[in-house]
Amino acid sequence: MRRVRSSFELEVFDQSPGAMRRLEDFLAVYLQYLTPKHRTDTNQLKHYLQWPLEGRRIIYFGLTFRSQACGFCALMYYPASNIGIFDFMVVAPTARGQGAYFAFADLISEYLELKRIIADYFVAEIVADEGETDTLTNPAAFIRLVRIQGFRRARIIYYAPDPSIVRSLSTCRASLMIASNNDRNAISATELLKIVDLIYFNHYLLWYGPFMSRNDRVQYDRVLKEERARFAQRAAAHDPVILNGMKGHDVRLEPTSERHRAVILVFLTASAAMGLVAAVSPGTATGWIALSLAALAIVAVLFNRKLRRIFLRLFDQQG
Repeated sequence: MRRVRSSFELEVFDQSPGAMRRLEDFLAVYLQYLTPKHRTDTNQLKHYLQWPLEGRRIIYFGLTFRSQACGFCALMYYPASNIGIFDFMVVAPTARGQGAYFAFADLISEYLELKRIIADYFVAEIVADEGETDTLTNPAAFIRLVRIQGFRRARIIYYAPDPSIVRSLSTCRASLMIASNNDRNAISATELLKIVDLIYFNHYLLWYGPFMSRNDRVQYDRVLKEERARFAQRAAAHDPVILNGMKGHDVRLEPTSERHRAVILVFLTASAAMGLVAAVSPGTATGWIALSLAALAIVAVLFNRKLRRIFLRLFDQQG
């Protein structure tokens, strides 16, 4: 009889200062394979593991394959709110062919059950980044993976409160993924705002604030409050907010791609319309009129986001 066992193992760093040397191996994986666009400084990750913020339990998970570090993930657990926020799941490409992502997720689940870390909600943010082609950091692909683990996408426009939000709101467009303890398919606006307030003003602001200058912190706090107010309006308008994600594309594309898609649709629609006009009324003047209208429509969707989104909604109902 042979006993078969997985070559994957989980190493856990739970606010213990004694394992920093080993943690460096997993942070190296994090640095190498996670896009730098919204990556947290590893010195901050190490700092808060040694000196955690009050009310926040920090757990870092390291995945090994045949004893070699190949994955990293962070969990911030807030006992008072009974909410856990996952960040930074990274798996080295060399281990993915062995089913590393699913092994990693299963090992983390087993650890949470063993330690009785049970939350009303586990949350993850997936920032849209159309230029990212890596399977485990490409937004649409990663959303599909976390859905398998029981996460659902909140059907609402959401911006992750990364410090770069001060410079550009659009680059922080994200999917808010939520796994509830009773597998709900909707959440009230009030409850969703509690989660967002925790993310914005505890999870992010308290983390990044001490590393900012006073002026930068004041500006960051102001921008977060402004976006939180807009989010509250959107949540109220969609109360209760559906937790089943979107049809088709899981992540809304950034404005440049949204614009590109709208122009293509206008071009195809205008081409069909001009063909129909030419068949019914083949006069030269009619053709120029149709061409001018098509050009005006293309200019409109290029430079007016509201018109562009109204136009896109005619072709799909992705929210």
